[in-house]
Amino acid sequence: MIALEPDCVAAVVALLDDPGEAALSSAYELGRTALGQGLGILDVMSLQEAVLKELVLSAPHSEQERMARATSSFFREFLSPFEMSFRGYRDANRDLKRLFEELNAAYLELQSKQSQLVQSAKMASLGELVAGVAHEINNPLAFVLSHLGTVNACLNKLEPGVKGEPGGAQPPAGDESLKYWERARTRLREIEGGVERIRDLVLRLRTFSRLDEGAQKRVSIKECVASVLTILDHRLGGRIRVDTHFGFPDMVECFPSLLNQAIMNLVSNAIDAIEGPGTISISTGADADDYVIAVEDSGAGIPEHLRHRVLDPFFTTKAPGQGTGLGLSITYSIVQRHRGSIEIAPGPTVGTIVTIRFPLAVRPSPDPNPDPSGTR
Repeated sequence: MIALEPDCVAAVVALLDDPGEAALSSAYELGRTALGQGLGILDVMSLQEAVLKELVLSAPHSEQERMARATSSFFREFLSPFEMSFRGYRDANRDLKRLFEELNAAYLELQSKQSQLVQSAKMASLGELVAGVAHEINNPLAFVLSHLGTVNACLNKLEPGVKGEPGGAQPPAGDESLKYWERARTRLREIEGGVERIRDLVLRLRTFSRLDEGAQKRVSIKECVASVLTILDHRLGGRIRVDTHFGFPDMVECFPSLLNQAIMNLVSNAIDAIEGPGTISISTGADADDYVIAVEDSGAGIPEHLRHRVLDPFFTTKAPGQGTGLGLSITYSIVQRHRGSIEIAPGPTVGTIVTIRFPLAVRPSPDPNPDPSGTR
């Protein structure tokens, strides 16, 4: 027997005698007491059954229906505190669930931002290293270029004596000066070609190492792509051909350091996607009010059911230990910084096409001398 049963029976009888507010208030207070004592819904159902048995079954047949209605009214009011409590629990649970979801989202965003900061710090360190290397190479390179000019001038002065004056004295028979002079000329031309390649490399390294992430400025997209391909050249080797298609315009307003990083991430992913020989195609140019950079590879492609997840931080389709899952996520953040979007689609036959687009800050006039496309 539940302790409140006699009180409930008395309250139902009082409700029969005076079905007013006072009796209903008594039911409500008894309900609060039951809730305070820790009674649950099953306990209340047992209590209601006990009261029904005591009052309804023992009453004359003519009174049983009235007794049942009074008992039902009593327990409807009796359950009000329980209902209010349950509603409070439900609201609290809803708030807790919402707070949990917000906290979880904030945690994931913080984790992503932390990883992106680490990656950005690595890129900044790489930029500083590349800038330092380019500077250290540039100083002796200027020295070499200067003295190459001096050597060329000296060889030009020696040319008449080595080859002989036209219609005048000729070098004595058996003199090998001309042979050595021509060899020196050949070697000098080869040195000049090598030094020019080094100078071009230094220029591309300096382009890549821009440390002005906070500054938005107009840069050459062709130079950005060329600098990225220089950095990744050791991974291309001889197995991957890179085709470039540079459209109009070439000069675009952007965050150069960040855009370099985004392009490098896309090309790096394309390289990883290709096993064995393959091709990477890089296309740039304006599309209405947007600027578009598309990187297409001839790899295996991304399964359709995974395509919507590749922008999630830490998600990777690579084997364990071979990828952080941050490349495309960071690229997406960079594109958002440019108020743009990123699209991932299957290639026409194989592979994947990743396209980033962002609004052109200024509509330029047509370029009378557009940059040619090429193959690397």
